[in-house]
Amino acid sequence: MELPVPVARAIQMLNARGHAAYAVGGCVRDMLRGEAPHDYDICVSCPPEETHACFAGERVIDTGIRHGTVTVLLDGMPLEITTFRRDGDYLDGRHPASVQFTGSLAEDLRRRDFTINAMAYHPETGLVDLFGGQADLRRGVIRCVGAAEERLREDALRILRAMRFAARLGFAIEADTARAMHALREGLSRISRERVAEELLEILRAPGAWDILTAFPDVLLAALPDYPAESLPRGLAALQRLPAGDSVLAMAALLHDCGEPVLQRCLESLHPARAFHDEALQLCRLARREFPAEDAAVMLSRLGEGQMDRLLLLQQACGVLDEKEKARRAARIRAAQAAGLPMHLRELPVNGDDLKALGLAGEQIGNALEILHCMVLRGELPCDRVALLAWARRAAAKA
Repeated sequence: MELPVPVARAIQMLNARGHAAYAVGGCVRDMLRGEAPHDYDICVSCPPEETHACFAGERVIDTGIRHGTVTVLLDGMPLEITTFRRDGDYLDGRHPASVQFTGSLAEDLRRRDFTINAMAYHPETGLVDLFGGQADLRRGVIRCVGAAEERLREDALRILRAMRFAARLGFAIEADTARAMHALREGLSRISRERVAEELLEILRAPGAWDILTAFPDVLLAALPDYPAESLPRGLAALQRLPAGDSVLAMAALLHDCGEPVLQRCLESLHPARAFHDEALQLCRLARREFPAEDAAVMLSRLGEGQMDRLLLLQQACGVLDEKEKARRAARIRAAQAAGLPMHLRELPVNGDDLKALGLAGEQIGNALEILHCMVLRGELPCDRVALLAWARRAAAKA
């Protein structure tokens, strides 16, 4: 394994002051899997004030000083550097009430969640793997460090983290760890909704989302307490038929069978970003709404291309459309795009002033423009100013 130059340099600088230092955690796991890590963490034997001294002249930020963590910006790369520690009791089911710094790497690794995340690496002395993490990586197994119940009782969010790793990496969850996850799932009620949402959306985005949620439906229901159990089979069935990677689409698949009040409560309980909330809600409301293929371009104009693509996938997954009908609607959309049909009212060759001049007023103008727009998108009228004004003139005469 080869560390980036700033990471190796940081370790050397700490070593030069007599401190043990290692790359640790997820970056080691990813390097062993042949993946480029998103970030690099370093653990070190010295307290934070000594870390500050080692990097005098560099930018050092006390990002988690209570837990021994500082962030060093070295050669433009942010590096989290944390003192070896052992954790005190977890009184709130999420965070240790206290931490104690230690000079022992083994003690620091022992407190970590899963064996694949409890490995350290030094560029000269190599890999430190005290709990079989490398073997679990080869076997494709998620296993708690030490006693599974103890690890998950300390921090119930680890239940969802185990599911996230399994779903993302395509790994199985070791039997003792799985039993503890089922047994301790109600501990998720003590975790902030934001953190639950963060993990749940990562699970839904992962390639193995259906597999892991099918294996742990009780955990999903504990994470989403407003979600009705009777909707779960249909939600999972729809999820199974969707391509992976889109958490909005996956969430809509899970929730599409819920009634409006439940749907709203489920989404709002996760405190998602407004765009996520609105897009998922819109898809759920439209999932089982049937409309003729001729209206596909009308729907495209209202939803936008990305959301329309999602809707067709979701309706097929829910059984509203078969493959042939989905293809027909997609073809209608492509034809509308190729013909340059106006996707927005403002793109029509007539406007409100034109209709006002014909004698229409107030809501009549808006309604007439909407009708004209739909007729053009359905192919019932050409997108031609003369033809549209002729229709509007007849409508004004009847008003």
